[in-house]
Amino acid sequence: MAVKPLYLDFFKFLDRMPEEDPWPLYRDLYLKPHERFLLAYWGRYDHFDGDQIPQRVKQIKKEDYGQLRAMVQTQNPGVLAEDALQRCQKVFSLQPEPETYLFVGFFSADGATVAIDGAPAIALGLERFKEFKDIPLLVAHEYCHCAQNMRLQNLPPKDPPPLFRKVMGEGLSVLFTQLVYPEIPLHRHLFLTPERLGWCRENEETLLDLAAADLATEKLIPVLFGAGDPDAGLPPRVGYFIARQMLGHCLFHHGAAQFGETFPGFEDLFRKILQGGILTRGTEKE
Repeated sequence: MAVKPLYLDFFKFLDRMPEEDPWPLYRDLYLKPHERFLLAYWGRYDHFDGDQIPQRVKQIKKEDYGQLRAMVQTQNPGVLAEDALQRCQKVFSLQPEPETYLFVGFFSADGATVAIDGAPAIALGLERFKEFKDIPLLVAHEYCHCAQNMRLQNLPPKDPPPLFRKVMGEGLSVLFTQLVYPEIPLHRHLFLTPERLGWCRENEETLLDLAAADLATEKLIPVLFGAGDPDAGLPPRVGYFIARQMLGHCLFHHGAAQFGETFPGFEDLFRKILQGGILTRGTEKE
């Protein structure tokens, strides 16, 4: 089964959590059964070491997860993830199919790609979700990152240069989700509000020039794909818009075959993007 509903074991822990030290029960019901994934995930973000995890477990409060428990009663996130994987496979088949972990961590990212025993997997941290409508998009976005990790793993780490590689990777994942879910408005593929997308369109030339000037460095990656820079007038997460536009321009100019030489294994996907017309879709106001 590609979808791993780890959160169910976390709920079992919550149901039996003692008032005294909860660490032994957490370790037995949740950490040990899923240690391979959890330690890989925490190591990926360097959030916790072996001593910090028990201390964080002692801070868990049952009431903090009431909304999440209510949400899974009305909509099964595992079903949403499984449906998303099936749609992704129809657009761009991967064998083996990436495992998808639905879990509860500590301040986890909504969606991420993490290596489990050397194989890329999809990780969805459920504790911050207010609703599950974006789970299919997140699965599709990370599915494309898994594809990139599987098929581009032999590229030299500095070829292409850092920001260019980030832009191409995120841009491709955005365009991929548009292929998988063409009915969803563009701003959601970009993890932006409609108003923020409108701002990006108005400032597109400036944003593209800004990124193009530093494609060989890493310094703009946390700014463009993270919190932004208020002092410079850059709002958060505009990098996804920049990445989509840059990749789209390059792909349109060079074509699927030539661009496929830089990113081997993706020529068919590039061709679908070009033939699907998604490079121009979403340019109208939403």
